[in-house]
Amino acid sequence: MYTELSDVSSKPIPKRQRKNREDRFDDFICSAKKVFAEKGYDAATIRDIAKEAKCSDGLLFRYFKSKSDLLIAVINNGRVNSQKDILDCLCETNKIEDQIYLIMKVYIDKFKESEQLIRVILSRALTDPEFEDFKIRFKNMDFLKSQIEFFRLKQKQGEISATCNCEALVMMIYSLSYMIGFNRQALLCIPRDECLELAKQYINIFTTGIR
Repeated sequence: MYTELSDVSSKPIPKRQRKNREDRFDDFICSAKKVFAEKGYDAATIRDIAKEAKCSDGLLFRYFKSKSDLLIAVINNGRVNSQKDILDCLCETNKIEDQIYLIMKVYIDKFKESEQLIRVILSRALTDPEFEDFKIRFKNMDFLKSQIEFFRLKQKQGEISATCNCEALVMMIYSLSYMIGFNRQALLCIPRDECLELAKQYINIFTTGIR
C-alpha cells in the first residue's frame, strides 16, 4: 500500500501591476530632473531619461511631445510642490512676519536644492520658443495665485493694510527669495544661516509698510 500524496499547488505569482498614470508621470519627472541636472539640456536625451525611468522611449513620448515639453513639465511640477509646501507651512503660525519668513525659507531651500536644474532652465528659457507660453504664465503669476489669495484673506481680516497690493507683495517675496536663495546661496556660496538671517532683515523692513 502506499499513500497518495496530493499535489501542493503554490499560489499563483501575481502579475506585476502596472503603475498608474500618475505614478508613472512622477517617475518621469524625477528621472528628467536628475538627467537634466547632471547632463544639461543639450546633452540630455529622451533615451537617457527613459533609461533612468526604466521604460521605453515610446512610453515617454506618450506623456511628453518633446524634450522641451518635458522640461516645462519639470518646472511646473516643482512649482506645484513648492506651493503645496508653502501652504502647509503657513498653518504653523498666525503671525504675518513668521508666515512670510516660512515662505521665503521654503523658496531659499528649494533654490539651493535645485541649483543645477535652475541653471539649465534659465539658459533654455532664453532661447527656446516653446517657453513663450510658460514665460507669459510666469509674468501673470499663475503659480502664485494661492499665495495671493492667502494674503488677500489676511487683508480682509485686517492684518494687512487695505492699501497693500497683494500681487506685488507676493512677487516681492518670491523675487527676494530668488535673490537670496539662488544668487547668494547657490552662486556666491553664502552659508544658509546667513541667507536666512538676511531674509529676516528684509521681512522686518517691508512688513512695516504693509500694516
